Amino acid sequence: MNKLKVLYNKKCSICNYEIEHYKKRSNLDYVDCSEMDEKYLKKLHIKFEDGLELSGVEAFIFVWEKTDGYQWLAKLVKLPLIINIAKFCYSIIAFLLFWRYKIFIK
Repeated sequence: MNKLKVLYNKKCSICNYEIEHYKKRSNLDYVDCSEMDEKYLKKLHIKFEDGLELSGVEAFIFVWEKTDGYQWLAKLVKLPLIINIAKFCYSIIAFLLFWRYKIFIK
């Protein structure tokens, strides 16, 4: 498997809380992106060594597949109807968290 980095906004209390939980159950390399380009603050990202990137729901599915106890969630969210609902909901939640971060934290 390629080396990869899971980029998350450590300054976002909700994002940080969730990722800290996943850190205890996986061997993925989690990296704080709070000082990186705005693109990375808007969604969870995974950057692979070869330049490939996953973001949003696809990034979460990847994390869940590699995190003990969350493989079932990855399988569930991959279902056609569920993934579309998840993408819609995630886009709203991610926008609100990003807006909150930009206004109140940064």
